[in-house]
Amino acid sequence: MALGVLSREAIERAISEYDELGRDAFLSKHGFGRATSYALVVDGREYDPKAIAGVAYGFDHPEEGTLRHTEFNGGAQLRGAFQPAGYDVVLRTPHDGVALQELIERFLSTYVEARSGPFRGDRPAAKTLKELAELLGASAPVAARPEVKVTGSVGRGNWAAAPWIAFLDNRVTTTTMTGVYPVLLFREDMSGVYLTVAQGTQELKQQGRQHMLARLQAVADRVRGHGTAEAEARGFQVNSDLHLGEGSLARDYEASTIVHKLYSRGEVPNDAELLEDLEAALSLSDADVVELSADRPKARGLEALSEVADAFRSAVADSGLLIPTGYGDRVRAFIAALATKPFVILTGMSGSGKTQLALRLGEWFGEGPRGRRFMPVAVRPDWTGPEALFGYEDALRPPLHGRAAWFVPGPLSFMLDAAQEPDMPYLLLLDEMNLAHVERYFSDFLSGMESRDAVLPNLIPGHDGEWRLGSIAEPLVPLPRNLVIVGTVNVDETTYQFSPKVLDRATTFEIRTSTDELTVGAPRPSAVLPGEVANLRTLVGLVQDDTWQLGAANTSDVAAALTRLHSALSDTDDEFGHRVFYEGLRFAAALDAIGPASGEEALDYVVLLKVLPRIHGSRRRVEPVLRRLEAFAMDPRTDAITNTQHDGAALPMTAAKVRRMLRSAEINQYVSFTD
Repeated sequence: MALGVLSREAIERAISEYDELGRDAFLSKHGFGRATSYALVVDGREYDPKAIAGVAYGFDHPEEGTLRHTEFNGGAQLRGAFQPAGYDVVLRTPHDGVALQELIERFLSTYVEARSGPFRGDRPAAKTLKELAELLGASAPVAARPEVKVTGSVGRGNWAAAPWIAFLDNRVTTTTMTGVYPVLLFREDMSGVYLTVAQGTQELKQQGRQHMLARLQAVADRVRGHGTAEAEARGFQVNSDLHLGEGSLARDYEASTIVHKLYSRGEVPNDAELLEDLEAALSLSDADVVELSADRPKARGLEALSEVADAFRSAVADSGLLIPTGYGDRVRAFIAALATKPFVILTGMSGSGKTQLALRLGEWFGEGPRGRRFMPVAVRPDWTGPEALFGYEDALRPPLHGRAAWFVPGPLSFMLDAAQEPDMPYLLLLDEMNLAHVERYFSDFLSGMESRDAVLPNLIPGHDGEWRLGSIAEPLVPLPRNLVIVGTVNVDETTYQFSPKVLDRATTFEIRTSTDELTVGAPRPSAVLPGEVANLRTLVGLVQDDTWQLGAANTSDVAAALTRLHSALSDTDDEFGHRVFYEGLRFAAALDAIGPASGEEALDYVVLLKVLPRIHGSRRRVEPVLRRLEAFAMDPRTDAITNTQHDGAALPMTAAKVRRMLRSAEINQYVSFTD
């Protein structure tokens, strides 16, 4: 909740009550704890600013009453609430502390030597950076902002040329690859360290360096527009004119900088000054968070997912594609799965409507500046490596200025197009995905999707029509986060089985046709009109946001049930990992936002789509596991996985699939989800 500006009269009333009751009684009455990071200073006396603010808000808004301590944040919100009335909120800092100062100086003096040897995380320099990050994480400016987490790096596998410690606000980002955040950036030669407010560049790189630089400048102008007087008063420079080193990453860090202050080696200030500077940097990034929250109302986030699902459901119905509504509506679940993770596998008998559903989604995505945002690709049995997706250097094509020309298949060109329009969805449909060994042609893609490392060739077309690397220094870029992959699977004697590695990374739907769905005179499905831009952008925004499920309502029961199931499956070494649990809760949150038909539908889908696809093997191996899952489907609320009655399953879709798998195991002595 926004605290807003408090009136002087309300503040004075709150202070009077504080003085009358005494500190402890006042805090106890209104449910606040003692302030440890900030103080409201009035006539030389210190007060607990958050408690005074919450009570003053109630005086200003009697119809709402006192704000609880969980309903607003401290830091910049407090200063913004008190300062217009003439009151000052100060940061409590140690006056003679040197712990931070000593750690920074120690790191600056030891890192160059450490970097000359083999990479090891237990080297003293690495331990010093870790200790520094932990101490900063416990400092007053960070402790007052529970949404901010501190993380640092000296490299991964190799020593970083320019190590860093970042302060990530989970309302904006949980990764250094994107968003605005304060960060300590160490010079490559260790002659000093900058405290900056900077931006993540990794995801912007995939759009080309010129686009990245333009975007960085636009965001910097926006953040500086919030007002930099406090930062400038602390000695920050409001530009990107800093020098970290000569490496490409150092140059990217420099270009991303919004404000910066240099601490030269041997001249690092004491802890009090360091923490005041950190407070100024965090306040500037706080102001940007507030503006972004105002500019992007929650109605266009998770809460708008039901609008997205309704719009696509209407488009599917208008096309003539018959998919039943109600419990188990595949269209709603399909949209929830895409918001959870943009990799979906549709398996089932031929002619069940798998490809038609994917085609409708691609048509709904519409057209972009480079044509359709949809590409269907027929997987060929001769795909034996990643070249079918990622291309290769072609020695038969003419090089230019030492840069080889590439063979660029359609999927690669399509993915590069997607990177040029990052706020709109692009669908790559891999039809009959298992006609070739999926692990052979798709493993690089899977790795890049999970790690978000650079795996996509960074190619641009030349004047001669040939594709070549746009940057020798950056030959690869990450996969576009707005890229959706849907694979269709037919199971017969000409196809290959999926490995658990693939199924574990996807949401796998089995598409079946019930007798009730066979309708005389049903038309052949037709194309659909493009969806509204707002709905398409909402979907992409959720795909690209790793944190929207945090704090979502109605997922605690799903989490508890999955925990019980994990324990039961551990007895046979069939338990699932963090990925299934994380994506299961995201799916449950998405389906709840869309509006499930019952409270247990989300759990039914999570087990069906994320747990069952991992089960495969001989009857002797798999049957005991399936019996446990069958009992869980009957009653997921109990720890005793023993109920195997066949009536009234709490998770009917899961129970039905488990029984089909048991029949298949009995007949064939082997079973997998995609049989």
